[in-house]
Amino acid sequence: MENNKNEFIKQLKAGIEALDISYSSEQLEQLWEYYLFFIKENKKYNLSTITEADAVIKKHFLDSLVILKQLNFDGRKRWLDIGTGAGFPGMVLKLFLPGDSFYLLDSSAKKVNFLNQLIYKLGIKGIDASHGRAEDLAQIDEWRASYDYVCSRAVASLNVLLEYAVPFLKVGALAYLYKGPEYKAEIKEAETALKTLGAQIKEVIELDVPGLEAERYLVIVEKVSKTPVKFPRRAGIPKKRPL
Repeated sequence: MENNKNEFIKQLKAGIEALDISYSSEQLEQLWEYYLFFIKENKKYNLSTITEADAVIKKHFLDSLVILKQLNFDGRKRWLDIGTGAGFPGMVLKLFLPGDSFYLLDSSAKKVNFLNQLIYKLGIKGIDASHGRAEDLAQIDEWRASYDYVCSRAVASLNVLLEYAVPFLKVGALAYLYKGPEYKAEIKEAETALKTLGAQIKEVIELDVPGLEAERYLVIVEKVSKTPVKFPRRAGIPKKRPL
């Protein structure tokens, strides 16, 4: 299927329909272009070990889109994807939420370079990829407490991830954090972090990604009060000494 566009689009379409998400032929076309560019640049940048067409569709594209059914579509939202890598989930979500503005953040300059080329190639507006660390950017006024949604997939354990994510959220805003079956233990370990940062678990939803055996969960975190100024602590500390 590597270069078989019809086969690729057929499988992608079946997966998106199974998720009960509406789509246009333009979006399918964009994901095909995304896939081709990703495969080509992966040789240079080593973006992901998952490169088979079938696996990219399930583990990257559908796994990113699965949360769309959980969202409230009132008004335009401002998103931040922390540790976006090759754009999962933020870049994929942007293609299906064209009116929302997306900021993709990664500490790897080569991944950000790939994303900026991809954004240019697909001609998408209202999306920006930045190279930096969450701990540094969350202390900058125009980034701090300015997002409606933060999303993150496969970045860190929950107690660490919360310190990266919560400072970016407006009070009342939500973080959508993708997790595996270990989420219950992670939530328990994150009790102090939640309390300290001014957040609470709103709900946990089991996700069903078509064709994917692995258990996937979405941990939805709500910011309930202002995060103390000293958080996040400086780069590297949240991981070294989790709250």
